[in-house]
Amino acid sequence: MEASLEIEHESISTSDRWPVSSRKDNRWEKTDSSKNPAQSTIVKSQEDDKNDQDIKRVSSGIADLDPLIQGGFPEGKSCLVTGEAGLGKSIFCMQFVLRGLVDGEKAVYVAVDSKPAEIVEEAASMGWDLNQYVEKKQLLILDASPYFSARMVGSKEKEIDISKTVADLASYVKRVGASRVVIDPVGPLIASQNTTNGLRDRSRALIHALQENMGTTNLLTAYAINGARMGGHEAEEFPVNGVVVLKYARGESGLIRTLLLSKMRGTAIDLTEYQFDIVKEKGIVLSPIEPMTTPADEIPESSESLFSGSLFKEWQSDEVSVY
Repeated sequence: MEASLEIEHESISTSDRWPVSSRKDNRWEKTDSSKNPAQSTIVKSQEDDKNDQDIKRVSSGIADLDPLIQGGFPEGKSCLVTGEAGLGKSIFCMQFVLRGLVDGEKAVYVAVDSKPAEIVEEAASMGWDLNQYVEKKQLLILDASPYFSARMVGSKEKEIDISKTVADLASYVKRVGASRVVIDPVGPLIASQNTTNGLRDRSRALIHALQENMGTTNLLTAYAINGARMGGHEAEEFPVNGVVVLKYARGESGLIRTLLLSKMRGTAIDLTEYQFDIVKEKGIVLSPIEPMTTPADEIPESSESLFSGSLFKEWQSDEVSVY
């Protein structure tokens, strides 16, 4: 039996396609395939390939990434960022949201594991002031962490009613007028006690409900533990339009972070892993990858975890530390 969830509280609402060869004006230049026969194979999604040029794009917020996906994520669709702890999934989400806010859009950020104050503080540590957009009512942060913390101490978990949860979320999206939504992470919302097929069905139901009820461009995150692609949530990648995989790898000079575009419907992408760094005020910055040995499968395993009641809890801005 699914738990019936209603939102009782809200957060404070105050306010082309080629491997990297070189950089110019903060954009990646194309590599001439005739001069580089060893370049990565370009793979094209079989779905929507006839309408590539008609797809409207939404900037990912990562300047180096947009040229690799024909200008950004498909508008009105859902994409997934997956990776182990510490790879920058939440920073990726912040950049996605910030890009829209700077352009005058509005956004909703659903915090599932972290507290809203922690998200605002992490952004501040990167040199980004999210609180100003909260005060301007451009950004609404919804806190779902109390609900899932309560579920952990329960003896028996009930599956979340996805239709009702998305309907509740959609009411906030429509009231704010948001065009971008982040769910960080999405795993707990689709958790199932059934088999992988049950998880896949719930994942599909969630993605379809988001698209049908909100019309927003959505960025979801999921954990991958010790190199496992979805860390127990492998089904999440099936219904989304795009998947960005963040990984640790071993380079000649030590451990590095890499980014791989493993899926992007209606978009010509290459299967090259790009090294990236996390830089203050810039966020995720791609660079040509250095020679690698093997993926860092031996890295010590990180442990990430996933009441009936309200999914969201009110967050007050005075919880934020001043930097």
